[in-house]
Amino acid sequence: MSNLVLFAGLRQSLDDHLERVSRVAVDGDAGSALAVMRQDVPGLVAALRVLADEHQPDENGCCRKCRSGPFWRRVAAPCRMLLNVHIAVGAAMATTRACSSSPRRHRLRTSSLD
Repeated sequence: MSNLVLFAGLRQSLDDHLERVSRVAVDGDAGSALAVMRQDVPGLVAALRVLADEHQPDENGCCRKCRSGPFWRRVAAPCRMLLNVHIAVGAAMATTRACSSSPRRHRLRTSSLD
């Protein structure tokens, strides 16, 4: 099995798992959402912490993980990976808030003073 086949399988498995967790969190009933969150959120938090720890700035302010190559190719911290994660988390929180607190439509009452 080549590395590309192994990578594709691992990536597809991760994408499927994240899609399931996201779908249950947004569309599931309270009991199933709570069960999935208790099971999966600690692992997701640990994975994000590993990524954040790998992308710490060095003594020159460049990302340790993204700094490969000569000095003129080094990426200043925060690098694109950390910015993308931050943006994605913010977008997910905004989407979740919008779904959970959508305004309810009410008929306007006719005023008795009219």
